[in-house]
Amino acid sequence: MRNERGFSLAEVLVALLILAVVITTALAMFTERQRRMRQASETMLAYQVLANEVEYWRRVPFNTIDDPANRSFQTPTTLLAPLAPYVALVKVDKTNDDVRQVTFSVRWAGGKREAKLSIARGNLGGTTNPGDNPLW
Repeated sequence: MRNERGFSLAEVLVALLILAVVITTALAMFTERQRRMRQASETMLAYQVLANEVEYWRRVPFNTIDDPANRSFQTPTTLLAPLAPYVALVKVDKTNDDVRQVTFSVRWAGGKREAKLSIARGNLGGTTNPGDNPLW
């Protein structure tokens, strides 16, 4: 028996067990990577839409900020289609007579994921239209 070549059944089983552990670990790692990449992509989309909305609200006349009709996103949210169903909210808090805290948020994944962005708008008595201001 000593002159026979090959591996014993125990050696083959141990090798298969090691191979199974390596393959299982690699699959788990790739699955986790895909999940994190999807989350990062979703977050980037949400913040892009939030940034677009902030730029719009930066230019809105101060006296229209408190209008309840403006409590939704005013810019297109087509970038958020992959997050559907999602909720896009605008919340305006009156800090004092001349300051408003405007908070924009996007919720998706059944409310489990959320991205928020806030700006403070002050009534500086100026204009938001560059054509009306010779200094711009």
